[in-house]
Amino acid sequence: MRSGPERVVVKRGGERRLVCVPFAGGSARSFTRLAHQLGDEWTVVAVQPPAGFGGTGASLDALAHFYLGLLAEDLRGPGLVLGHSLGAAAVQRMARIKGERWPDGLHVVLSAPPESGTTSADLLALDDSGLLEEAARRGMTPDLDVTEEFAKRFLLPDLRSDLAALRTRAWRPEPVHAPVHLLGGTGDAICPPARLESLGELLRPVSSRTVEGGHLYVVEEPSRTAEAVRAIGAAAAEGASALR
Repeated sequence: MRSGPERVVVKRGGERRLVCVPFAGGSARSFTRLAHQLGDEWTVVAVQPPAGFGGTGASLDALAHFYLGLLAEDLRGPGLVLGHSLGAAAVQRMARIKGERWPDGLHVVLSAPPESGTTSADLLALDDSGLLEEAARRGMTPDLDVTEEFAKRFLLPDLRSDLAALRTRAWRPEPVHAPVHLLGGTGDAICPPARLESLGELLRPVSSRTVEGGHLYVVEEPSRTAEAVRAIGAAAAEGASALR
C-alpha cells in the first residue's frame, strides 16, 4: 500500500523538468526507473493520491484539483507533465480546469490514457480475486512475483481506491489549451495504437508516438520510455524556439 509523502522529488538533476502522475494503483515511486534513465539534465517530480482517496467521494475532478494544489509550485514552463493511464485522464482534467491559465511552455503528455466514455463500475463490482485477475489480463498491474494474498492485502486497496475516480463518470478526451503529446504502447490492450490515433484526430497533439511494450511500459520499459520523453522534450523546446 502507498505510504509516505504525496509529492516526491524522484531525481534532482538539471533544468529539464518532468512531472509524473501515476496510473491506478501506482505511486510516485512507480517512476523511479524512468527518472534514472533520463540523464543528469532532468529533474523529476512525481505525485500520488492521498491516503484513502477512494473513500472520500472520489471523482476525477477531485483528483485533478488535488494534484493542482499539490503541484502549485511545479506547474510552470518550460517542462512536461506526464500522466499515465488514470494519470493521463487526471492531467487532461487539470489542463481543462486551468484553461487559458495553464502555464506557457508547460506541455502535457497523455500516456496510455483510459478508454473514453467507459466507467470503472464493472471492475469495481468484481470481488478481490476477480479484480486481480481482470487487472492482470488487461495489463493494469505490474508482473510481480507475489502471492495472491499479498496482492490482495498490499496492492488491491490502492487499485480499488484509484479506480473509484471513474466509478460514475467516464473520462472524456476534450481538447485543452495546453500543448498535448500522446504516448502509447505497441502492445497495450487498453489503449492500442489505433485508439491513440483516434485520440490524435480529436486532440490535435503536437506529437504522437509509441513505445514498444504493454500498458505499463513506463514501469516495464523505462529505457524506451525515457527515449520517448527526451524526444517529446526536444519537440517542446523546438516549438518554443520557433515562437521566439
